[in-house]
Amino acid sequence: MHLIARLRRRLRLQHGFTTVTLMGVMSIGALLVAGGFAAVNPDIGLSRKDQDYKQAYGAAEAGVQWYLASLARDNAYYTKCTTVSNPTPTEAAPVNNKWNGSGSDPRVWRNLIGQAGAQYTVELLPAPGYSQCVVNDQYSMVDPTGNMRLRVSGRSRSETRSIIVTLRRRNFIDFIYFTHFETLDPLAYPTSQSQASAANNCAKFRAQRGSCTEIQFATDDTVKGPFHTNDSALICGSPTFGRFAQDAIELNGNSPGYVKASSCTLNPDFDGTVVFPSGQMEMPPSNLTLQGLAQSGYLFQGKTQIVINGTSMQVKVKNGNWQTKALPTNGVIYVKNESSGGGCNVGYARNQTYNNPSACGDAWVKGNNSGNLTIAADNDVIVNGNLTRNTDDMLLGLIANNFVRVYHPIGWDYNDDDDDDDDECYNATGSLEDPRIDAAMLALNHSFIVDNWYCGEKLGDLEVNGAIAQRFRGPVGTSGSGGTGYIKDYNYNDRLRFREPPFFLDPVQSAWRVARQNEQVPATR
Repeated sequence: MHLIARLRRRLRLQHGFTTVTLMGVMSIGALLVAGGFAAVNPDIGLSRKDQDYKQAYGAAEAGVQWYLASLARDNAYYTKCTTVSNPTPTEAAPVNNKWNGSGSDPRVWRNLIGQAGAQYTVELLPAPGYSQCVVNDQYSMVDPTGNMRLRVSGRSRSETRSIIVTLRRRNFIDFIYFTHFETLDPLAYPTSQSQASAANNCAKFRAQRGSCTEIQFATDDTVKGPFHTNDSALICGSPTFGRFAQDAIELNGNSPGYVKASSCTLNPDFDGTVVFPSGQMEMPPSNLTLQGLAQSGYLFQGKTQIVINGTSMQVKVKNGNWQTKALPTNGVIYVKNESSGGGCNVGYARNQTYNNPSACGDAWVKGNNSGNLTIAADNDVIVNGNLTRNTDDMLLGLIANNFVRVYHPIGWDYNDDDDDDDDECYNATGSLEDPRIDAAMLALNHSFIVDNWYCGEKLGDLEVNGAIAQRFRGPVGTSGSGGTGYIKDYNYNDRLRFREPPFFLDPVQSAWRVARQNEQVPATR
């Protein structure tokens, strides 16, 4: 017992032994922490830099969306240049003319809500030929191909990133085929009485129309590209719409956006993605703005024949002589009605004999194109031969206030009994077999139509490579064993997603969208 007691006393005499051990352990731990901190300390700076780098890009994208939202509220926002209203009473609008990057930064920046230290700014990149945006001059920002460009920069602390953005309006030529009404044009009815009735009863959407001549998509028809109608489509059998899922097939009217023609099966082949209801796009009433853009020597009056030959063209006005001219430098040709000589107070002749008054602003067009060109007419555009392009990059636009027509002359075999029902028509000399049209075509108040479509024998395929937009549906032939005219072979030119023929018309109040976006390296600081 005495031995145990002595051992206990001796052990109690080891004062501070545990404290020394604890301090040693803590010292080693502190060294490990310090070593770990020293090891990761460089990465903390890198992580902060990486976070700022990403946040700067996010701020730039937020700037793009802010400008798009501003355009959505006011479609003409861009025409106000930098004189736009402030987004809030305490913030200036971050809209600036293009900065060349030298000297102190003159741009107005706006704080990105919810992201401390992040800001964005927008620079207006003027169209070619302009040094900066000009108030109320849309062409100082929108180039002849319909594109508007911005540089949007974002920054976070010391990091800055810039995005070059190309904006485009949602456009008729986003589609290979666009119609407002999917019914026969009232002017294409056979008599003045039926034309007047159709004007009253048929210029309506399907659900509101009365007894009207409807035009169907039939089994052999192929619409190779995106499609839009403000109406619903009439289908017989299994026509093909679209090429792949990226092609939108935009329908409206009553669900599902298409109806079966009488005595037909209903089995449409939608290779594109159906969008229903897709919403409507309104057409402008006229192409008059293009008349003001035509340069001297490229504004013609009365019947004008144009044969395109590469980068030049031959032109004959009324009964004058043929002359050779280079294509216009700004790409616009306009044919207007003569103001004298009675003008052009004529409608469309269903039995087309090509006897419009020479005062009518009709553009007759054919040839092979090597330039970007838009041909517009006060009255009609008549395609009287193949209309092709030398390279895929060349874009041709045809814009008529009334009809875009395919030339198809006919003759008649008359029976002696004077019974008109026994009279037969035939394709006359000059009728086009398997014609090809490489163009974006727009008939503002009427139709893209084949003249005398109901007469003669079949003429093969009507190949269109580009886009068709029209107010009313225009027939190109009839189907069945005794069919006439053409089978549709419509192919979208995908370049029209990003470009358009010079000064091509946009829908009324159409929305802007991002067509292209890429980062500028290095950023504008």
